[in-house]
Amino acid sequence: MSYSMNDIPLESHLTQKRRMSHCELEAPVMNGKKTNGVVTRRWRKNLYETRGLPDNYTDSSFLEELRKNINPSNITTIEAISFAASVSVQLNIVILFVIVFVWLDNEWIAPNAIFVFSGILTLAGYFLHTFKKSDMLEKMSKDLRTVLIFLAFGYILSPILKTLTATVSTDTIYAMTIFMFLIHLIFSKYGSPQVSLSDSLSITSSIFGSLMLASRLVSPLHAFSLLTTAVLCFVLLPFVMFQIDGKVCITIVLSATTTYLLYVISSTISCVFIGVTIFLQLVCPLCYIRWQTYKENIYGPWDEAVITS
Repeated sequence: MSYSMNDIPLESHLTQKRRMSHCELEAPVMNGKKTNGVVTRRWRKNLYETRGLPDNYTDSSFLEELRKNINPSNITTIEAISFAASVSVQLNIVILFVIVFVWLDNEWIAPNAIFVFSGILTLAGYFLHTFKKSDMLEKMSKDLRTVLIFLAFGYILSPILKTLTATVSTDTIYAMTIFMFLIHLIFSKYGSPQVSLSDSLSITSSIFGSLMLASRLVSPLHAFSLLTTAVLCFVLLPFVMFQIDGKVCITIVLSATTTYLLYVISSTISCVFIGVTIFLQLVCPLCYIRWQTYKENIYGPWDEAVITS
């Protein structure tokens, strides 16, 4: 009995063709040449050709492109400690501002003294930043107008600020202030241009926390002095600090000053601050350096394609 091609079911015919194609592809590969009388095709990594193989099929050449730790960040211990110093500087600034609030709230210091001291530090930092610039006079005239506007509006609005949160409890004010300062510390760029964060959120949260604390002082003059200190601490001082070399030395001076001022208020808080500073300044950098030895970045043909020109 004879059979024609039309008598064979279509499904069996397609299965037979797949098997034949698979056998041809599994034959020895010789760059498209004839092997055992069959013309074979070399497997290539692309998605626009159908070769009858599964989508996840790979040959022995697939892992030849495997690369590990192409661009390792070889950060030394000194560099890690210097980076940690930026965080310590910002933490010290926040704590020093809170200490100024405690002194004003307890009336341990006059608001005029705080205002004069803040003004002296601001002028010193400003001249240090703008010294030897070509357009120094023009920049000084613009900045002087900005300072005068801030002082005028700040002094006028201080009585309003004093009664701004009169209906809010003190505990709520302190909780909101702590939360705002935490946001300030988390989203601060710490002087690093590689960090893709905006300074606006960090500065806004710190100023908002400062307004909350200023509304709890005894007089509008106290509130105005604290706002002036807030602008110095959270807007001007970090900008100048992160442009000065020797952050470790600055951190040591700030930490010693903060520890002494905290000890006047509470010895327990000063001990906690010392522990936090040691953890940030020494423990974290050393752990980072040690854990870098276990880091392994794997690169290979499975990565997203990068077009280089």
